[in-house]
Amino acid sequence: MSVYRDEHERCPRCGTDLTQAGSVRACTSCRGMWVQEDILITMAANMFAPPKRAPVPLVPQTRQPLPCPSCREAMATWTLHAIAIDRCEAHGLWFDRDELQIVLRAIGDPTYRRRLEDH
Repeated sequence: MSVYRDEHERCPRCGTDLTQAGSVRACTSCRGMWVQEDILITMAANMFAPPKRAPVPLVPQTRQPLPCPSCREAMATWTLHAIAIDRCEAHGLWFDRDELQIVLRAIGDPTYRRRLEDH
């Protein structure tokens, strides 16, 4: 299924139209974020000074799938540093409220990452 020019990407949690928020698209209602995978990789690299390639270790997980904000197909669930996120291979990654910040902090701070993954 394609999103047509007069259609908008919608939040997979609450159905609100997503809005541009810098390099991501965000839900103004539930505060989730829709991120293209290459943008996430750039964000991860920028957690270091100077920027360097950082691992983004996605691990498959099972839970009720969410629809992709772009194509509306069911997304696969993955764990990224102990945070369950949803991924459409063609369009991007969905992070619920505050999850993107948690994942980026885990990438840049090994101590925080260990604490997060131990719980």
